[in-house]
Amino acid sequence: MSNRRDFIKNSSLGALSLGLFDTPKLRVKADDRIGIITNTVRNEMEADYRQTYRRLAEIGYKVIEGGTLPDGMSAHALGEYIKSLGMRSIATGTSMGSLEKEGINNYLQKAEDLGADYLVCYYPWMSSAENLKMPEVMEAAERINAYGKQAKEAGFRFAWHNHDKEFADVDGKLAFDILMENTDPDYSTVQLDWYWVVKGGQDPVTYFNRYPGRFELAHVKDMNNNRDRGISCVGNGIIDFEPIFSNAPLGGVKYFVVENERAIEGYECAQGSYEHISRMLEKTGI
Repeated sequence: MSNRRDFIKNSSLGALSLGLFDTPKLRVKADDRIGIITNTVRNEMEADYRQTYRRLAEIGYKVIEGGTLPDGMSAHALGEYIKSLGMRSIATGTSMGSLEKEGINNYLQKAEDLGADYLVCYYPWMSSAENLKMPEVMEAAERINAYGKQAKEAGFRFAWHNHDKEFADVDGKLAFDILMENTDPDYSTVQLDWYWVVKGGQDPVTYFNRYPGRFELAHVKDMNNNRDRGISCVGNGIIDFEPIFSNAPLGGVKYFVVENERAIEGYECAQGSYEHISRMLEKTGI
């Protein structure tokens, strides 16, 4: 497979006038490692995506994960707009079902147009994953390896994302561990969602120690104290983040990406989450 980055960079993708965009003033000191996935501010994006991106830049965010395109805007134009605000796209993604149905090339093209380095498989299963058996887990590992190899050959980094389903017992071993043991770290990394690890009854630090260097992306969200242990904005819940952040370098974490797909007040969640992560990074000295 030819390197799509070289091909695309040598082709004509059109020009975008960056003079149309203003550079925002940062409200806090920015940290290049703190990002946000745009579903956290879904309502705000639908109302005014330009203003939303400006607000995220003003909060201090330097990296964006996502890929939903505003009406009439191409992925390349969106990537350029994000860059004009002093931020950059680092990841976009889809599900395993979509990769199987549509192939990986369209998604690699989108990643290239956005300027992203990572293509994330947000759901590595072809079923509901409610009753995982060994053949299905091994098939998922094979798909991750295959798509990861293709992504690497095209100049990208492939990642898969967990929920709590991966912490089900399959023949005496957790599905998550089976995937880790049967996927090639040269072809893929893991976007470890810390909330879903805890929801699954496990500890992210355990996995940092068990599989060092294999978790380049982190989704960071908190857990409420209700019976459903639902999702909360970072710093508003019960997860003890300090040991997780302290051990994140062992896990190989490069980016800490805020996510709360259930946020009602997206800006408030984005602001508070950024400030809490900043304090954690400063406190742990990483």
